[in-house]
Amino acid sequence: MRALLIVNPAAGKRTVKADDLDRAIGILRDAGLALDRVETAPDAPTAADLAQRALGDGYEACIAVGGDGTVQPVAGVLAGTDVVLGILPFGTHMNVAHGLGIPLEPLAAARVIAKGRVRGYDAGDVHGRTFFETAGVGLDAELVGAARHAERGRWREAFDRIGRYVTHGTHRVHITIDGKTHAHRVMQILVLNSPYYGWGLPLLPDATMDDGRLDVAVFPRMGRLALMRAVFALLRGERLPQRPIRYRGARIEMTSGAPLTVHADGNVVGQLPAVFECRPKVLKVFAVA
Repeated sequence: MRALLIVNPAAGKRTVKADDLDRAIGILRDAGLALDRVETAPDAPTAADLAQRALGDGYEACIAVGGDGTVQPVAGVLAGTDVVLGILPFGTHMNVAHGLGIPLEPLAAARVIAKGRVRGYDAGDVHGRTFFETAGVGLDAELVGAARHAERGRWREAFDRIGRYVTHGTHRVHITIDGKTHAHRVMQILVLNSPYYGWGLPLLPDATMDDGRLDVAVFPRMGRLALMRAVFALLRGERLPQRPIRYRGARIEMTSGAPLTVHADGNVVGQLPAVFECRPKVLKVFAVA
């Protein structure tokens, strides 16, 4: 099998040994994979650029070496194709790998790839953007947008979004799931494909990435302080002080009187109204049997 090894040289902040990548590559080559190694760069090529190269050059697999910021763009390009995704986790939280049940230790993950067992996994779609972890509506999206602007040095736009966060109120949102409509007054709604959210938080531990459905977590009438208490509880491994209302469905429509911001895996993609759809088994992955 020909595989393109896409390496993010800036990754590796997790506790891994210096020679883990070389040892992982040895495991893969011993298993018979013909590897070609390429690296991302701050400007170009990106992980998505290199994944597109893999499609054009007829590779049978792409192996992403890095964190979720490397894995997600590669997975987005491969979704809907026959090229198989492999993950060598060298990131901090690794929500995608964790949600797929892939070991978070690089050598163990390499052994999973070496076994060659392939499974199909779901993805979500909103406003034409594929997501593998979480899409957020409202408050969560404002904070994500502020962080993205700050990363790029766009401080005026970042502070504008922080200002919207500070003044963010509750809004009435109608959620239609597989034909049935529910109404809630909320500050935030999350649509999850993975059980893990944000900093590796197990928001919905029993959610799976291969059931053909998306999970919706609604936090009704919860203020900022209550939301912050919920996040700190998750960080400490405790139960949420207020469990979200939960729905599941293959197609979720949301409308609101206000144009609430929507993000998909941290990228702002538009506003409500929006349709969130599950793309079942759209991504082929080297996975644990």
